[in-house]
Amino acid sequence: MTFKVDEDVEEGVALVAVSGELDLASVDELRTALRTAAATRSPSVVVDVSDVSFIDSTALAALLRSNDELSSNGVQMVTACPPGSVRRLLTMTSLDDRLILAPDRPGALAQARRS
Repeated sequence: MTFKVDEDVEEGVALVAVSGELDLASVDELRTALRTAAATRSPSVVVDVSDVSFIDSTALAALLRSNDELSSNGVQMVTACPPGSVRRLLTMTSLDDRLILAPDRPGALAQARRS
């Protein structure tokens, strides 16, 4: 599956939608997209990994680092992550305790707008 990042703003919430394999080869694109999302000055950022087929440790670290950086600037990051292999990995590594997870994009956007 080809890696792809789409960036948008939906109802005042910065959205970064990722699809394909999120690994060492693609993590820089994710980091760039998250920096761009932070620059929108939206109070919340949604990262949608619903269409990610594989995620490695470099991508997990990038998500955590981005979450920490956004949080320190008063921006909440919500990750749309349905049940499946990526969600299982987040749970196995206890990252579900550090990231705000929603089961889908509409849920993540709703949660982000409430913040």
